[in-house]
Amino acid sequence: MIAEHFNVGKDWHGVRLLIGGEAEETEKSMNSLYLAFGLAIIGILFLLIILFNSVTQPFMVIASIPFGIVGVIIAFALHNEPLGFIAMLGIIGLLGVIVNDALVLVVHINRLKEKRPDDSLLAVVADGTTDRLRAVILTTLTTVVGMLPLAYGIGGSDPYIGPMAMALGYGLLFATPITLALVPCLYLLSDDVRKLFTWKKKPIENMPTSN
Repeated sequence: MIAEHFNVGKDWHGVRLLIGGEAEETEKSMNSLYLAFGLAIIGILFLLIILFNSVTQPFMVIASIPFGIVGVIIAFALHNEPLGFIAMLGIIGLLGVIVNDALVLVVHINRLKEKRPDDSLLAVVADGTTDRLRAVILTTLTTVVGMLPLAYGIGGSDPYIGPMAMALGYGLLFATPITLALVPCLYLLSDDVRKLFTWKKKPIENMPTSN
């Protein structure tokens, strides 16, 4: 920010530096965008808690979001493009698409777990991920193929919508493979943690009381 390059109180006593015009409006817009980003994360989290009736499983779903954001940052750095306001709007839209892929995976694993209570969890998670692999990949590819022509201006360019399409396309392209590997691992990890705490409680509960 421009104000950071000046030390008005030290160099010019009694002088005030006021930022206005376009810079002020841009700062207000970005602050509103950060607020919208936080509210979107909180809203998605609460909806997933209601859907799964669980606190841990929603975190499995939203764990893929940071990787999508990393993909956006890498893509814009490689294209030497600024990560501006419109691109940030694309990131907010990206949240829902990433969550949708992970949600489909977790819901299917939960259903298989109910249908096959006698099977090992590892086999259930592996079969569930295999069943949804094609659906998740095809959904991702169709979305990316639809976004990238707009991002690169194929058939007509739009300087306002292009950064949004690039953020959505590359974020999804980067996050989907990680989602397919990360969500099953987190599912198995959460079960191991639950068993660990259950195992620690049993000796205490079953300990004989002395007269």
